[in-house]
Amino acid sequence: MLDIINFVALSGIFNVLFFWYASTKMSSKLDPVKTLIVSFVFSIPLSFLLIGVYTTMLIYAAKTGSSEDAMWEYMEQEELQ
Repeated sequence: MLDIINFVALSGIFNVLFFWYASTKMSSKLDPVKTLIVSFVFSIPLSFLLIGVYTTMLIYAAKTGSSEDAMWEYMEQEELQ
């Protein structure tokens, strides 16, 4: 789970920086602020992925009677195996 969170965060940061850098190098010289807004729009699906995974984890925890902390601990143990 932590890998997914880190992946989504790094992807979002890369997306924002890439679009902003690309906007400064284009021959038409797009406005960097507008391009930054577009990059945030492209980051929205990644946020939905994270929300979906986290919500699924919480629903599973509620069905099994576990707490959120217990689910994080379980997922970290599974990751180490």
